[in-house]
Amino acid sequence: MSNQTKEKILETATRLFYFQGFHGTGLNQIISESGSPKGSLYHYFPEGKEQLAEEAIVLSKRRIGAVIQHFMNEFGDVGAALNAHILAMADLFEVENGLEEHSYTMMPFGLLAAESAFMNERLRKVCGDTYKYWESIYYTKLIANGFSDEAAVTLSKAVSAMIEGAVTLSLSQRSNEPLLNISKVIPALLAQYK
Repeated sequence: MSNQTKEKILETATRLFYFQGFHGTGLNQIISESGSPKGSLYHYFPEGKEQLAEEAIVLSKRRIGAVIQHFMNEFGDVGAALNAHILAMADLFEVENGLEEHSYTMMPFGLLAAESAFMNERLRKVCGDTYKYWESIYYTKLIANGFSDEAAVTLSKAVSAMIEGAVTLSLSQRSNEPLLNISKVIPALLAQYK
């Protein structure tokens, strides 16, 4: 068995967890859709579905963090960076039937996070750490733009919450309007704390 098999299982599980949630995704489906032998799942993930979900969250933490960091690096101004980041997510919802599954690597994982908050302490903590990590990227950019520590803490948490909420609404409405709305509000929010 190779690392390629492990990656294929993890990629498949991550995609399914995003769109079906932890409880809506079965190990047999992961095995079937990844095209992997049944024994390979437990070989790479001996603790089963919980370990697989934890590794999927950590993978998302890094991937989405890299996307956020890309936008924060691309623009000197934090407002422009946040706007570009939010509009890039909004673009994912412009497909005819809403978000396509290939776009999941850029999307926050609200379904998995909401499920785990009540059902699984291990996964709740990993989700919480993930949100803190993303917030830290916003925080660093805000500090670099001259915001006070207190303002940067408040704004980084608010921006993260707004994005997560807008993504959830965009998914349920099959529309990018909620994301477009927060992109319009961000400049006024930043100005209030500057």
